[in-house]
Amino acid sequence: MTIREAKDEDIPRIIQLLKLSLGDSLIPKTESLWRWKHLANPFGPSPVLLAEDNGQLIGVRAFLRWEFEVQGKIYRACRAVDTATHPDYQGKGIFKNLTQNLVDQMATEGVDLIYNTPNKQSTPGYLKMGWEKWGKLPLKLQFHVGSRKNKHPLNPAPWSSIEALVSKLENLDDEIGKSHPIKSGYLKWRYLDCPLFPYYFLSDQKSFVLFYRIKESRLGRELRICDFYVLPGFGESQKKMLHELLREAQKSSGARFTSFSGLRYPHQTAVQLGPTPIFRMGPLVTLRQLQPQIDPQVIPWQWSLGDLELF
Repeated sequence: MTIREAKDEDIPRIIQLLKLSLGDSLIPKTESLWRWKHLANPFGPSPVLLAEDNGQLIGVRAFLRWEFEVQGKIYRACRAVDTATHPDYQGKGIFKNLTQNLVDQMATEGVDLIYNTPNKQSTPGYLKMGWEKWGKLPLKLQFHVGSRKNKHPLNPAPWSSIEALVSKLENLDDEIGKSHPIKSGYLKWRYLDCPLFPYYFLSDQKSFVLFYRIKESRLGRELRICDFYVLPGFGESQKKMLHELLREAQKSSGARFTSFSGLRYPHQTAVQLGPTPIFRMGPLVTLRQLQPQIDPQVIPWQWSLGDLELF
């Protein structure tokens, strides 16, 4: 078995292996999705390792580059994401071998930590490789009484209406309303160009923008708040407008509930979702320390769901 870095011409074979190993039901495996996710990411192209046996592709492991800003300090991170092993080679340690090689490579490069939100099946394997449980993400819920007919627009509002606001956010030095440095092109990449599902936004085009999507869940239709940003100058009149826009979106979508997951809800006062308590029932977050001078378990993170949502 040989391990090497992936090249652009490997992408068709990578997609074939993902489909063969994982199927194509929950998230479609396509070249366009791979290129958006791993090549167009404003934080940088993903490091990807491949395992081959006599020229046959038998394993793939990809980390997604990310950055976080906490109290003025930038932390370089990667998220452990796409991985697959050929069915004929499973149980031979390929996943562990590829993952550990990529972890070592990122540590040498100076990346501070690896994070991910593993499921129950994969969590034990990550813990054996040095990941630690941070805990489950807080989740704030607001339930809406009564059933409503869905009149939500199929297409988001024109991105051009918030381009000026996005430009200001990308150049904002203040830490108001953000959990990581908003690199040029990040918001467009994350919320407009995502090929998986449409994201919508609520905005006055001047002082705030809230990104959300509509999701069918086991509890019914959900209006899921993914990110919320404000600029200096956001005041009571803007807060009132935001709540009017949010109520209209809740009504027109027919959502049974609204969710605001992540660590930012308690640190903001603009979006208020009623008296229900904040539950620790969001996705499990695990962390892998790469640099000895930091302890990712004690950093005061302010993750949004936009940082941790699976895609």
